[in-house]
Amino acid sequence: MAQKSDDIEPGSRTAGYRSRTAVLFAVAEIVGKLASFVMFAVASRVLGPDGFGEFSWAMGLGLMAASFGMFGFDMALIQLGGANPSKTANYLTSSVTLRLIIAAVAVGVLAAWPIQAQGSKTVLLLMALALSLENISLAVRSAAGVLDRQRGAAVNIIIQRVAIALIAVVVLLVGGGVVGMAAAYLAGTMIGTFAMLALAHRIGATPHLRNLTGADTKALTIKAILPGAANTMNMQTTRVDVIALARGGNYTQVGYFASAYKLMETSLFLSDSLIRAAMPAMLYAKSPADVGRILRAFFATAAVFYVPLAIALTLRGDELLALLFGSEYGPGGRTALIALSWALLALVGLSVMTTALLVTNHSPDVAAVAFVTMVLKLGIVWPLVDRWGALGAGIAVAIAFTAQASLLFWRLSTHGSRPHMGAALIPAVVGAAGMAPILMTGLPLIPALIGGGLVFLLLWAGMARWLDPASLQRLRALLRR
Repeated sequence: MAQKSDDIEPGSRTAGYRSRTAVLFAVAEIVGKLASFVMFAVASRVLGPDGFGEFSWAMGLGLMAASFGMFGFDMALIQLGGANPSKTANYLTSSVTLRLIIAAVAVGVLAAWPIQAQGSKTVLLLMALALSLENISLAVRSAAGVLDRQRGAAVNIIIQRVAIALIAVVVLLVGGGVVGMAAAYLAGTMIGTFAMLALAHRIGATPHLRNLTGADTKALTIKAILPGAANTMNMQTTRVDVIALARGGNYTQVGYFASAYKLMETSLFLSDSLIRAAMPAMLYAKSPADVGRILRAFFATAAVFYVPLAIALTLRGDELLALLFGSEYGPGGRTALIALSWALLALVGLSVMTTALLVTNHSPDVAAVAFVTMVLKLGIVWPLVDRWGALGAGIAVAIAFTAQASLLFWRLSTHGSRPHMGAALIPAVVGAAGMAPILMTGLPLIPALIGGGLVFLLLWAGMARWLDPASLQRLRALLRR
């Protein structure tokens, strides 16, 4: 008799199961990101650069506040639950309780903070509430990862993102404005949070007061300190650009930068899916060298998508911005997107390397790197933004992400988990070099992207067959599934 899914030991899933899970997460992320992207595209046109910038400012500051509630509880739950899966419900209960307490304090501080020219207090508080609630969903997703029961989480991603987008688009079209959009975001997030709590019950990890113990809460808190410090510093580092641009209440530059950043950020659906699928394998890896091999496979697979994307954003990004967000965003966000194209490659790399270090219990390295990156970012973002506006913010992001990725790679190497890439990235580089001339012709945007993409695939496949057959096999397996 086949073994039931519920009886599978965490960490014992087959490679085929993980591949199917990666595909499911990719589909969920595509649908979720597409829904969110449509919402932001509608918002950018209805609200204009100034109103869209105000919403983006509120979301950025709300994320900075919510990061304190996120802290390092997700990774602490993964580490503790990975060592003792039977106590996952206890750790999840502690995580949810601590997040709610911190969220109440953070929202209270924002409510009392004197904000005058910098946006609507109502919009800010609504977004802070929504993003704090989303932390609860993240907690459940972490528990599902520990128990190797991630497929329900993928479905819930779709539920939440589609709900937010549908409600927000309707509210915007009937004239709800910035406040209405923030309220819609909160309503959709509540739907997603309830769906995630239902998932927690189905997988046997219900957060309940009977599962709340002082010992488990203390263990989770102690374990969360270093990854929490890293996460909080990373969030401040990532979102400070919007705060710098919004000084004086000028949200137009915020709107231009936010449109470019959203275009870059939307593409992360694939890397997020691959990281979630690889995380249990890294968590239960037998040796540091095995983690390095997992990272090598990740980079080789991700390069097939992100290297040509970075080239396309660099060469034709202004046309994409104009097409998706409105004609004024093309010239306004073009230079920022060029800088963010490089930042995208660094972000994909640092995201998976951060996860690898955290799940292998090297939180001090992650925290130290995050601190150095935050100091660097705070030192460069203000003068760059003052001098070049949205472009300066993009340059600051690219410099900070590149420095962080380089430091994380160094720390992985010292722990024996360095991914030995060999010739694995050469096919993607050759393919990108071949597609660039197509994009630089006078062809209209869509034919140029299609033609360039076909050239890339042909060159990549030919080189991969010669230099890295394993990456070709992985891609074929993913496509078959």
